[in-house]
Amino acid sequence: MQSPTETESTARPPLRLRDAYFFFGPLVLMVELNMISKSAIHAFLARTETPGVTLAAFNAAFTFYFAITSATEVMALMCLSYLKSRADVRRLIGFAAVLLCLPLMLAFLIMATDLGGAMFGQWFGLSDAGQAQAQAAVGMLILSAPVLLLRGTAFALLMLNRKTIIITWSTLVRLASLGASLLILPFWIEGAAIGAAALVLCMASETVFAWCFAWRHLMALPPVQNAQDSFRGYWRFAWPLIINSSAEMGVIFTISLYLGRLSNAELAIAAFGVVHGLVSLLMGPMRNLAQSAQTLVARREDVRMMFVFTAQLVAGFTILALVLFQTSLRDGILRDVMGLPPDLASYCEPAMRIAFIMAGFWSCAALFRGLLAKARTTTSLAASGVLRILTAAAAGAVSLAYPELNGGVVGVSAWVLSYAVETCISSWRLRRLGWYVEG
Repeated sequence: MQSPTETESTARPPLRLRDAYFFFGPLVLMVELNMISKSAIHAFLARTETPGVTLAAFNAAFTFYFAITSATEVMALMCLSYLKSRADVRRLIGFAAVLLCLPLMLAFLIMATDLGGAMFGQWFGLSDAGQAQAQAAVGMLILSAPVLLLRGTAFALLMLNRKTIIITWSTLVRLASLGASLLILPFWIEGAAIGAAALVLCMASETVFAWCFAWRHLMALPPVQNAQDSFRGYWRFAWPLIINSSAEMGVIFTISLYLGRLSNAELAIAAFGVVHGLVSLLMGPMRNLAQSAQTLVARREDVRMMFVFTAQLVAGFTILALVLFQTSLRDGILRDVMGLPPDLASYCEPAMRIAFIMAGFWSCAALFRGLLAKARTTTSLAASGVLRILTAAAAGAVSLAYPELNGGVVGVSAWVLSYAVETCISSWRLRRLGWYVEG
């Protein structure tokens, strides 16, 4: 594995466990507050006149849109590796914008033509009302593309300067704006579109706040660097990460397609969307192990420390999942906090009981992803992304033979297996590279 520059390795002191916690801690709060946004939207939509239809429409639109626009999700990782001057910001955003042209055109067609109704009806099994709501939600989500590119750039600047607490503050702004949006938007729009529009508005608020602090770090960079990276170099680095990132929502999209084959498709998709949101709310901080490894690792000893840190996180989040999802607290979360009707809450319970398994696989996959990105050795991540989707498809195919299965259990099982596959592939690749090879 290629090492960081010699200057970086010698300039930084060895990574300590408390350094990892100080860097990671604010990101935990950021992701938790971020994930609360989706669960808050679920809780709001669960209290509408047609909760099953509306939740299914929102989750179908959400998974489809973010599966095809994954270039927005790699913006921060690209900036962490390539952002060295102010000119790089324009180049990186321009590069990502070009990559998004085709996906956004597809999203627009799904929103504005009969193609969307056919997809959401035939693939997801949504009713006519659900199809219309899903198309409207996609239209709202299209507005998020420029917001996410700017947010990823701002967050990378803050991470590079170890100002992750500001990211947490920006997420608090996001949550406050979400509450206001959910109160105001129902006066103008209805159904799943409320959730999508509220999500876009809260991300925009978060981005504006983050840039208020990231701007000075951008201005501190030199106008240009002597040797600029080429778009070809960006592409070699980015395409495996884009495929891997696309697999994040691609897996959920694939699972949802198979849930659409169950005898009660809308209930299954609605339940899996709720469970996915709650599990992501609890364990989503694990994804920040990628940025943590990419930012903090500078030598072989740092890799060992990141493994110790990750093991502690896995133990903590597994215990927390068991307490929340295996005890009577589960009923309070589903019925009281989320406001689910009794039939939907009961349908979600079996999936919640097995969610603790996710902690180990999600954390290891994220850590290995960060180590590979640090080394700019990302090709294997493309293979693991494709195999994750194929694994989810193979696991979800059980719904074709047994249409009466619980959709939440099928969905969570396929989701966990997809992360297990990525963990195995990335660990194999890192072992081949010696985990960390110093120059």
